[in-house]
Amino acid sequence: VDRYPFLLKVEAVNGYVNFFIYWEKMASEILSETLSMKKLEIGNKEKVMIEFSQPNPVHSMHIGHARGTFIGDALSRIFEFSNFNVIKANLMNDTGLQVAKLVTAYLLWYNGKRPDKKPDYWLWEIYVKFHEEAKKDPNLEEKAREILRKYEIEKDKEIIKVWNRVVNWCVKGFKGTYKKLKIKFDVWFYEHDFREAGKNIVYQALAKNIAFKSEDGTIVAKLEDYGLPNCVILRSDGTGLYFTSDLGLTVHKFEKFKLDKSIWVVSSQQSLYFKQLFRFLELFGYEWAKNCYHCAFEHVNLPEGKMSSREGRAVLLDEVISMLEKKAKEEVEKRNPKKSKRKIASVARKIAIGALKYSILKIQPEDQIIFEWERMLKLEGNTGPYIQYACTRCKGILKKVKKIKRNLTPKRLTEEEALLIKKIWEFPYLIQKIVKEMKPYYLANYLYELSTIFNNFYEKVPVVKEEDEEVRNFRSTLVEAVEKTLKIGLSLLGIEVPEFM
Repeated sequence: VDRYPFLLKVEAVNGYVNFFIYWEKMASEILSETLSMKKLEIGNKEKVMIEFSQPNPVHSMHIGHARGTFIGDALSRIFEFSNFNVIKANLMNDTGLQVAKLVTAYLLWYNGKRPDKKPDYWLWEIYVKFHEEAKKDPNLEEKAREILRKYEIEKDKEIIKVWNRVVNWCVKGFKGTYKKLKIKFDVWFYEHDFREAGKNIVYQALAKNIAFKSEDGTIVAKLEDYGLPNCVILRSDGTGLYFTSDLGLTVHKFEKFKLDKSIWVVSSQQSLYFKQLFRFLELFGYEWAKNCYHCAFEHVNLPEGKMSSREGRAVLLDEVISMLEKKAKEEVEKRNPKKSKRKIASVARKIAIGALKYSILKIQPEDQIIFEWERMLKLEGNTGPYIQYACTRCKGILKKVKKIKRNLTPKRLTEEEALLIKKIWEFPYLIQKIVKEMKPYYLANYLYELSTIFNNFYEKVPVVKEEDEEVRNFRSTLVEAVEKTLKIGLSLLGIEVPEFM
């Protein structure tokens, strides 16, 4: 206790050690660290690549893509804040039967035409048409396989030209959606760039006796001795699979970027796949394979059931953003009739994007999400706008106080002040936990809890009207620390704080 002045006493009771904190003295240290906080020294500049989003370039991004996209973006921001050197990567699975089906449909019914709307919307219509027609004409599937062979095996120049054009149109559409969400990537990978390198690894694996050629001509990874099912890594006709390309890409990631760690943010449906991929790379002899991690999450479904891109049954991400913006704009205009249209539009966009991101990120990744947008914009309850509103309240108090004379040491803490101090104290330890477990939902719910404690403080404890100058200065300093914690926390989730609400 003599060495730590913030400890009142230490007691050993029934096999437990109880520490009693002198919160008035502890407050000074917590507030000082919070107000000076810029980054947390956790990562020691380790180089980490986080690959996320990965929409297939055959259709628009729908609400199902939002989960992996938001988790990956939040993880990237949290790792950067924790002093990791982060490379944000996106992968376009532009080689395979899905794209072949789109190209087949384009050549059959739209050849020579260009998009007359957002290109990914237009291409989705074509992709859906293929699947509708394939129900009537089973030969379409074989036509798509022939297109794939021409692209990948025969290297047909005309097919490659059309293929690349279609993929580039779709990617252009994706980039428009990412821009709305303020999500950026440091590197874009395209599957076709790594297919041949992956095949070379497959052939070497045969020589190493960690793969074998089956009776039907496919090449199969030998994983049964390691508690995993064997898996096909090259088709009998010589065309590759996702596994083939991922072999080439993963080697490229570690060798070109000199990574300390690589993280894939991908649906839990692929958990077995990643176990197989990582184990195969380890068997091949790559030491860095033990530094590969899968950050898994469950799907987003509609109330009526699972989405289907092939059938066109999904809620488009762009449409959700537009709908939320419209609703947010109506509410902001009601409360701020004198504000300019430009300012209202800017605030509405921040509220809408914040509401959408938070509604996804607050759910633990092991749980499925049933997408319902009605509650997203509420100012009460566990929503993004509720936390944004708490932050704008903080800013409002600080604006009224004007010039703050920081006072880090209170005379005596009220219960509401003590709860705020304790909650702020948790923040850096929570970030450490998120880095370890790769679960940003901890941060989302922490911010909700902090906002709730602050709102209780706001209702019960005077700040601006406090007559005792020393107490007023301490409370203003406390509000400043809350505002900074909320603002940093929201920014780590990719959410901006509006100027007003």
